[in-house]
Amino acid sequence: MATKGSVPKVLRRLVLLSLPVLAAAVACTPAPNPSAAPSSAASGIKSGSGSVASPGTSSSSTAAPGRPVHVSLLESDGGRYGVGMPIIAWFNVAPTDATAFAAATAVKANGHAVEGAWYFEPTARAGSAVEGHYRPKTFWPAHSSIEMQLPVKGLSAGKGLVYDDSLSLSMSTGAANISTVNAASLRMTVRTDNRIYGVFPVSLGAPNTRTLRGTKVIMEKGADISMRGPGYFDPHVQWTQRLTYGGEYLHSAPWNVANIGSRSTSNGCTNLLPADAKQLFGYLGIGDVVQYPDADGNEMQLGQGYGDWNLPWSRWLTGGAIRTH
Repeated sequence: MATKGSVPKVLRRLVLLSLPVLAAAVACTPAPNPSAAPSSAASGIKSGSGSVASPGTSSSSTAAPGRPVHVSLLESDGGRYGVGMPIIAWFNVAPTDATAFAAATAVKANGHAVEGAWYFEPTARAGSAVEGHYRPKTFWPAHSSIEMQLPVKGLSAGKGLVYDDSLSLSMSTGAANISTVNAASLRMTVRTDNRIYGVFPVSLGAPNTRTLRGTKVIMEKGADISMRGPGYFDPHVQWTQRLTYGGEYLHSAPWNVANIGSRSTSNGCTNLLPADAKQLFGYLGIGDVVQYPDADGNEMQLGQGYGDWNLPWSRWLTGGAIRTH
């Protein structure tokens, strides 16, 4: 995180408020360090700044020379993601005013303007002071080309701050894979473009390690992780698809086959039969949506993963930690 002098007071308050939430996150494994983004080797996501776009020239938002604010993006050109994937930007210095940044943002899906907005939140990523998430009002359209232009170089990031780079991003979405996990029936229904692909038995979190409620997004795939719990230890759990920073995954659970579909006994993860976990690993992708409408844990928060869709649109439009209008 940035030093105290570089972070707005409202952001410091949000950091302090967010710490208990992160600490309370349910984990199937020892809680990983959220300062690192999901690895590009495992997820197919490449960190980068995209290609350079023409800088903005609006006289109302240009700034005199000041402390540079550098912006980079999680996604890079050519990436393909699920319809729930937010566009994530990192800032090495926290802006104190994101009005110019938000106004300069232009996003199109298949050539048509997107109704979307930025929301800023604390970050634990090393070298970044704050991160911004951009999402539409509803999920991205499936099978679409997404173009973002960020001509922000030279624009004001607040008093004494100026953006030092302009960015563009060209990515696409695949099918609308929306999964719903029913905690009562312990079944996961996977729909693709509104048609049922399959129904799979699951085991969710036990009473002392409850699964978070809400809408989650697959963040990372294939991480080699170990899991330990009552009566089992697996040093190399297979077919992992990460849903939270705190350690919730879709994954194969051969040690829990007797309970999958009948009892919730996991450490918070969604346990799947080995063959089902392998099938879904090959079928689902980064950015696909997994909904837990009736899980008995706390509601997932934005800082616990890509929990963007759990915020109502009216709250999203406030911009979060930094003013956007």
